Amino acid sequence: MRKFKSLIAGIFYRLLTSYPLNYRLSKSKGGSHRTLIADGRKPINFYWHDSVEISGYLIRNLLMKRALLSEKEAFKLVHKIK
Repeated sequence: MRKFKSLIAGIFYRLLTSYPLNYRLSKSKGGSHRTLIADGRKPINFYWHDSVEISGYLIRNLLMKRALLSEKEAFKLVHKIK
């Protein structure tokens, strides 16, 4: 298992909503709770404020279990961000 770097929530949100994942906002329940959907992928409940740091372990799990990426694909996607 590879060690994923942690990301600030705002950066992770941009990663999810850009190519190749293309998640989009389905509904917002107010505050920081947002539901993201994408064709051919499971929905992601995004509940972090933009300035919070999300652990690499959680990022790995979300990308593999909800976005349906392989570990290699997820690692490449996260680690291309500077």
